[in-house]
Amino acid sequence: MKNNSAFRTKIKKNSKVIAAWVAAFLFFFLSFWAGWAVSFSHALLLTICLLFASDFETRYIIKLLQKGNILFFFLVNVIFVIIMSSITTYLESFLLMIMSRHFSITIPQLDGVKVFIFPFLIRIVLFTATIAISVISVMQRAEKENQRIKNELKSEKLDMELRFLKSQMTPHFLFNALNNVYSLVYTKDENASQSVLKLSDMMRYVMVDCQVDEISLSKEIKYIDAYIDFQQMGMENKSNVIFEKNINNHDFKIPPMILQPLVENAFKHSRVVNDRNGFVHFYLLQENNSLIFIARNSIKEMSVSVVDSNRKHEGIGLSNVRKRLDLYYGNNYAFEAKQESDCHVATIKIGDIVNEKKV
Repeated sequence: MKNNSAFRTKIKKNSKVIAAWVAAFLFFFLSFWAGWAVSFSHALLLTICLLFASDFETRYIIKLLQKGNILFFFLVNVIFVIIMSSITTYLESFLLMIMSRHFSITIPQLDGVKVFIFPFLIRIVLFTATIAISVISVMQRAEKENQRIKNELKSEKLDMELRFLKSQMTPHFLFNALNNVYSLVYTKDENASQSVLKLSDMMRYVMVDCQVDEISLSKEIKYIDAYIDFQQMGMENKSNVIFEKNINNHDFKIPPMILQPLVENAFKHSRVVNDRNGFVHFYLLQENNSLIFIARNSIKEMSVSVVDSNRKHEGIGLSNVRKRLDLYYGNNYAFEAKQESDCHVATIKIGDIVNEKKV
């Protein structure tokens, strides 16, 4: 039963190809009418030879093209077409000569060498067309397969990125945010309702909005602003947190959550929430088709080895940022994370070269 089912599936899959060869056979059968037996033999022989040529081409000769040997590929095909046309013409003449002894038929192929050339030229055209169609079909199938693989890889990449993005709202941060909201509600602070709305927007951004390839810069900024606000709730000196923006196009498209890890990293290693001397400074410049984002933060003594210019100690978050930038921008970006005296600086540059004097 399984074999029968597999056979039916294979027939169904190749139904168009089978129909094309049946149509070719009928065309040869009807175009050379010299009685049922003769016409059938003529059509069957020609169809088998063309089918063999197509199969041989797709199995062996086309590999030359796939390897980039274009000139050799064409040369081999020219020789192959001439050989197959010669063999087929000779076999047809030989077959018809034998059949003429048993059937009363008059056919041009039996009249001599002169009329051998005409059938030969027709076979040249037929084999050339068959090989061309076979090559085009193989290339189209290969293109569809490559596209299918690309789509699967893209889907897998997006799925991995989505899981990564959702993991950015860590339970630790969420727990602290909810505690802060609870405190505001408990003390009947007028900012309580606003904080709940911000947290709701943040969760919606991570869980819903980030399921696309690109998102507007304004949405990413809105998330970062909300994140900063929640971090500042427990701070005594909020002036140590600065986010400077210089944006020309708020609809500028970027991968979602591509800037956030730098913000989170800056808060984490500066310990600015508990350290009055700590600081985090963020600078964002967007103009034309370019973007620069710089995150500077103080470093506690025990955090000095978090990142160095050789990436030896680059954290997982920053490493993921680098990989995602590679996926989206190729060579059209720059990412640097380094230490400058008592502070850590991480910089993302996307698009065209931006005037460094503005940074």
